[in-house]
Amino acid sequence: MLQIILSVGFCVLMLGVMVAVRIWQKKSIKKIYEDLKEKDYSYTLLIKGCDWGPAVDRMILAPGKHFDDFTPEDFDPEKFSVKVSTQRYLEDGQIDCYSGTVKVVGACPCDIDGNPLAGFDESEEGEDEPEELNGGHILLTLEYGPEMGETNPFTYNFKTQQNEWKDKFDFKIEHPKLPEPIVECSDWYCSEAQQFDDIKTGNELTATSWCPPSDGKKHPLIVWLHGAGEGGTDPMVVLLGNKVTALVSQKIQDYFGGAYVLCPQNPTVWMQHGNTPYDILQQDSPTHVSKYTHSCKKVIDSFISKHDDIDRKRIYIGGCSNGGYMTINMLLNYPNFFAAAYPVCEAYSDSWMSDEDIKALGKIPLWFVAAKNDDTVDPEKHMIPTVRRCLELNGASNVRMSLFDDVHNSFGSYYGHWSWIYLFNDECVSEDDEVLWEWISEKELIEASSK
Repeated sequence: MLQIILSVGFCVLMLGVMVAVRIWQKKSIKKIYEDLKEKDYSYTLLIKGCDWGPAVDRMILAPGKHFDDFTPEDFDPEKFSVKVSTQRYLEDGQIDCYSGTVKVVGACPCDIDGNPLAGFDESEEGEDEPEELNGGHILLTLEYGPEMGETNPFTYNFKTQQNEWKDKFDFKIEHPKLPEPIVECSDWYCSEAQQFDDIKTGNELTATSWCPPSDGKKHPLIVWLHGAGEGGTDPMVVLLGNKVTALVSQKIQDYFGGAYVLCPQNPTVWMQHGNTPYDILQQDSPTHVSKYTHSCKKVIDSFISKHDDIDRKRIYIGGCSNGGYMTINMLLNYPNFFAAAYPVCEAYSDSWMSDEDIKALGKIPLWFVAAKNDDTVDPEKHMIPTVRRCLELNGASNVRMSLFDDVHNSFGSYYGHWSWIYLFNDECVSEDDEVLWEWISEKELIEASSK
């Protein structure tokens, strides 16, 4: 009898547990749905990767029922007012809170994803009259630029020497047809960066990657090593701190016939041997090896092992500044692994390399990039003498150098250190009209190695 009572009690208990789990699951799913659900009377920020870093170039408004009050004439950009309250770090470590106004240069009705309605999209031809207003959302196109901190979601922390997401980045949107300002942010989205997937590395590094469409063919791997300002534990900072998303653009991908992209990230800087960032600069020993050398290689090896269609004869590596240092470091430590490299404003001093190092380096196809007015990493002490020695000691015909006078684009001039802008814009061309990315894509190891 006791056994029956215990059995019934156990069944009742298990039934109660199952019901409780089911209720918990429903609540969890409901919470997830509510978190993902667009908030009424809110805005969504659309972030773009630019030469100088990220910028909010558009926003989607969800005015709710008040959308029905808008007429085609109400989409005059000048009728919208966009103000932002934000913050930035000062060099002394203090936080400066400031406000500004962002000019609206375009406005139109759109769907929930920001796609303009037919007749309002300036890129479409042959549409004389816009279709009936629907979609329920409004797309605002904003003015942005390298000097407009009001549209940049990053701030540079001088204490950590890293880019960080701003804790305060609040917008206020007004319009005569809106009964009150829209001030709540529903979400933010960067279509370029969110093509990448973060991966588990199994060590102290974080990483993000992009995979080309599977087509039954072998594909090369492009490895990018970030600069000092993009260290940390958020790979999104790596993708947007510099315009790394350009590596998956059709223009660059077409050179390779589709290439994997892998971006490891260290928590501090690549130029670190012990417990202190940049302690490599204080070394008495001629061997300037990063503490992250083996971890970086393990991340690369692990990624390759999980993708059978990666061509082991076509592994390319490059990076800027601190990442340029790490590029040279990886080539010296694993000389028979990479098919080619593209160091940019690299911080590996030529004085640290012996003639034997240079001879080993000169056997690898290399395309260096820098600007003459770089006062952060002087090319006269880094790239230029290294290239000269590669040519003298090896007669290397597989070494190229793009040395620009300065760094500029259509928005204006930048620090001379920012020569990676030319790399990501595919503007590195030799006197013989060789294009860096095309030149890199043609290189392959005669004999691949896993060392």
